[in-house]
Amino acid sequence: MSTRFSRSVVRWMVLVACAVVLPASRAQAQGDGPHNLPIIPIGTNIFTPQVLVLSGNFNPQQTVLVPGAEIDVVAVPVTYIRTFALGNRFGRLFLVAPLSTVDASVEAFDPIAGRLRTPERRRSGFMDPMVTMHVGLVGAPALKLPEFMKHAKSFQMVAIVGTSIPVGTYDSDRLINLGTNRWFVKSELGVSKSLGPWTLEFAPAITFFSDNHDFMGGSTREQDPVYSVQGGVIYGFSNGVWVALNGTYYTGGRTAVDGVDGNDLKKNSLAGLTVALPIDRNHSVKLYASTGVATRVGNEADTLGVLWQYRWGGGL
Repeated sequence: MSTRFSRSVVRWMVLVACAVVLPASRAQAQGDGPHNLPIIPIGTNIFTPQVLVLSGNFNPQQTVLVPGAEIDVVAVPVTYIRTFALGNRFGRLFLVAPLSTVDASVEAFDPIAGRLRTPERRRSGFMDPMVTMHVGLVGAPALKLPEFMKHAKSFQMVAIVGTSIPVGTYDSDRLINLGTNRWFVKSELGVSKSLGPWTLEFAPAITFFSDNHDFMGGSTREQDPVYSVQGGVIYGFSNGVWVALNGTYYTGGRTAVDGVDGNDLKKNSLAGLTVALPIDRNHSVKLYASTGVATRVGNEADTLGVLWQYRWGGGL
């Protein structure tokens, strides 16, 4: 085998590894989507613009249920990812800035005004930017390209911590906003197991929220933690294409305004399908869709999205 051919094979294999890590919907942008857990060579940079359409009864950030609402969001999140070493552990940083448009109508009772709110209008701006960090725990060391190609990738575990920065477009006189005017912190443990062309993933998580002290004209809105668990099955083809089926269950997240509990406890499940299509060693495309299933309380959301990935560095 020639040296040039050998290098081409190595680069193609790394492309496949990189194509599986990029983060449907908000989850894709944060790095919570399917096949985002496996490690890749340190020093890799990934730039990912995407377009996604959300439709349902959640706020644009997908964290608060709005009963009686019909909310359509078109978002264009732009994500930058960098991998690096944390001592001898693998590290991966996600930075996300989402430009969005929301078109919403809602017939929800406003406890402050004592009446039903009138329909909302279209609004454009930014959702809260997000920062997410992955740190390798088990089977996830910091590796450059030559060592990465020799590393057994059977079982991996990573710790994940993410947060939003409350600088998105926000108007305290509106019930539905692109920004949230509060922080959240999400803690997650991601586990992946490779079995030939198959990969199994499992990731329990908990999300905590700070209070919004300027909700609907100066009221304080609190929110209980949201507990979730995500699982997925991925099949990788020899040409680098992979297909994933994944599901997520959420519970919790009830809000309270000035101490009065809302009727917005979440108990629901989502199912999603993702297809990744490598183009060459630096470029790939991902298509994804998700929908609410087995909904007891809450989510009536559908999501469609497409993203493009450009990779450089890390020996590619």
